[in-house]
This record gives sequence, C-alpha cells and structure tokens, in this order.
Amino acid sequence: MAVIGGGVSGLATAFRLGRLGARVTLFETEDFLGGLGTTFPYRGGHLERFYHCILPDDDALVRLIHDVGMGDELLWRPTSMGFMYRRRIFPMNTPLDLLRFSPLSIVDRVRMGMMGLRARRHGLKPQLDDIPAETWIRRLAGNRAFEILWKPLLEAKIGDGYSALPALWLSSRMNREKSSSQEVKGCLKRGYRSLIDALERALREQGADIRFRTRVEAIEREGERMALKLGDGDRPTFDQVVSTTPLVHFQAMTRGLGLDPALASLQLDYQGVICGVFLLEKPLSPYYWMPLVDSGATAQGVVEMSNLVPLERSEGRYVTYLLNYTHRSSAMFAMSDDEILSRYRRDLAELFPDAGRGIVDQFVFRAPFVEPMWTVGYRKLLPPNSIIPGRLYLSCTAQVYPRVNSWNSCCAVVESMLPEIQRAAAAAPATRSA
Repeated sequence: MAVIGGGVSGLATAFRLGRLGARVTLFETEDFLGGLGTTFPYRGGHLERFYHCILPDDDALVRLIHDVGMGDELLWRPTSMGFMYRRRIFPMNTPLDLLRFSPLSIVDRVRMGMMGLRARRHGLKPQLDDIPAETWIRRLAGNRAFEILWKPLLEAKIGDGYSALPALWLSSRMNREKSSSQEVKGCLKRGYRSLIDALERALREQGADIRFRTRVEAIEREGERMALKLGDGDRPTFDQVVSTTPLVHFQAMTRGLGLDPALASLQLDYQGVICGVFLLEKPLSPYYWMPLVDSGATAQGVVEMSNLVPLERSEGRYVTYLLNYTHRSSAMFAMSDDEILSRYRRDLAELFPDAGRGIVDQFVFRAPFVEPMWTVGYRKLLPPNSIIPGRLYLSCTAQVYPRVNSWNSCCAVVESMLPEIQRAAAAAPATRSA
C-alpha cells in the first residue's frame, strides 16, 4: 500500500495501516517528515518552526501519542489569552474579562457573552453552514463588536476571504471553548520532533519503506492496481493508494482518472503562514496567545510558546512567535527573510520595548498551504475518504471541516477512513473469487 505525504496525516495513516498488517511505502517530497510539525535545530536540541499545542479533547491525536508509546511525554498546563487593542492589553479569558473589555459598550459586551453561550449550546447545527460568519456575528453581537473584535481576527486568519467563511466553522471553534478562567493546553516534553521520530521508528519496525525527496506527479490505473508516476521516472504499482496531500495537489495528480466531476472541480484555496521565531531573554506577557489589533504592527498576533513549553527546551530563553496568515501569492509572502524579521523586530521594539531589547536569536519560516479557506455551504461538498473503493483513498485537510485545521483533526480524518479500507479489504477475496 502506498501513502503519499509525510505530514501528520501521512504518518498517522502509515502507522495505523502498519498496525493492521499492511506493508506501506511512504512518499515524501521533502528530505524530512512532519509537514507543518517539522522543527529546526537549536543549540543541540530542536524547536518547532510553527507553533502547536494540544487540547484536552484532542482525542485522536492523544490516542496516536499513546499508541506510539509516548503517553508519558504529554505535559498539561493552564494557559490564558490576551487581546491587544490600540496598544493596550486586555485579558480575554473569563466572562468578567469580557465585561471589562472597554472598547465595546456594555450592551455589546453582554451580546458577545450571549453569542458565546449560544455557540456552546448550538454551535454544531448544520444550518449554520449556509450562513456567512459575518452575518451571524453581526446579528448576534452587533456591528461594533464585529468591526472591533471579530473582523480583525477573521481577516488575520483568512484574509479577504473571510466574507465567504461559514458561521458553522466559527461556531464549532467557539463550541470547544471552556468556561474556566484558564484553559488547559498540552505539549510534548521533548517537542513534536520526538513524536515524528517515534512514528518514523515505528514505521521502520513495521517494515515500511520511506522514500524521501520523491515527488508523485500522477496517480494512474494499472489494471486492477494503481500506479504512481514519480518525478524520477519510476512507476511503481500498488493494490491501494492513500493520498494525504492538500486537495489541489490531489486534483492535479488524478486528472487522468476521470473522477467525479464534483471532486475534480471543487475549489478550495489555502492561506499560508509566516512565523518569525524569536528567542528572548524576557517574556512579553503572561499570555500564550495575543492578537495585535489596530496597534500599528506588521504581525497579526503573538504566541508565547514558553508560557506552555518548558524553558529547558530553549536553554532558558523565551520562545516567541510573531505571525501572519497570508496567501502564498501575497506581497508579504514574497518578502525576503531579512525584511520580515526587520518588521517583526520593529513590532517588538514598539509594542514591548523592554522585552524586545533582549533578542538572543531570530528565525523565519513560511508554509504555503496551512489554513483551508472554507466557503458557505462547504459541508455539502466535503470530499469522501473512498475515491475508488478498494483502490484509492483521500485523507487530507479538505476533510477536517468544520473542525479547526490541526494535527488532531487530521488524525480524526485518518481514523474515519480506516474502517472503509478494512471493509474493502475484507470484501476483496469474495470479489476476486466471483
């Protein structure tokens, strides 16, 4: 069996199939595994290129961590959120914090609280898939709350495409929020690199063949089998193929298969992300995550990973991410690393002058396909897992909706696909004998 893609979906798929007895060949275009979970070396250890956390109800990811033998590596800590508006920082964790959020009127604050309660009670109603998030927010929380708080957050995540974002996506995210004053988040004591390495070891122990620097250009039929046309000219065949790459890549690879036109023509774009990683002598704030709104910053937000991850991993330095979600075609995505870092340093100097002076190290990373840009009515367009029953399967970020795109959501899609593969495998002998 072939698995295309070595990100979390590909690793989880290969590992789960290996446990079921399949011999897997994993194809990865890069020379490393992990996708967005990959890391960079830092002073004898590794740090994440992009920020990640684990939530207590990330059941699929937590199962994978335990199944690969790393359950004792999980570390849970209380975290909190700040919100910078016009260079003033507000805590944003409890109903009382919301009531004290002075940029909104008291009526708007109450309406915001009621909106949160509604999302927690009815946030997964399928009817919300047909309503734009902007319409839903303005109706429940009011125009000023949308303009001051929600519009900057949606623009930061989706860009100009926020106007097409379904209310179901936003409400499902709010549905997961907890009412406690501090939300608990998790991490791995030795970082995501330890999980990626553990999965690679497990795959090799299962007999998997991992092929790095190997691009799959096309998926083709070869009689009763599937063939992969590789960039090096090779064309191996397999009984089954699972693709875990972004939908646009899958569509390009399968142009010659004559698949369902609805799947072949489905339009789903992705936001990219730019992360500046700063190692600081001092923390900026006590908050894990803080949007920067109407404050003159280039960065859309700050993630202070050291408010979650042990400082020992970074030799006592505070790991801080300044980030921008932006399309791969944008002017910012095309900027040089030096220009991006210069802008982020200016943000630190102007917004956090004391801590910003203590920059020890700095790095910048970017990824082009990160956040799916969902559109109203997407629930009806969700691609199936089984593309050619018994032969070709899909497990990718285009199927996580309405959940937030995360390692857990990707693992959940993998788990939903496995029973279909098992049923097809069980039926195969009877089909052949007939």
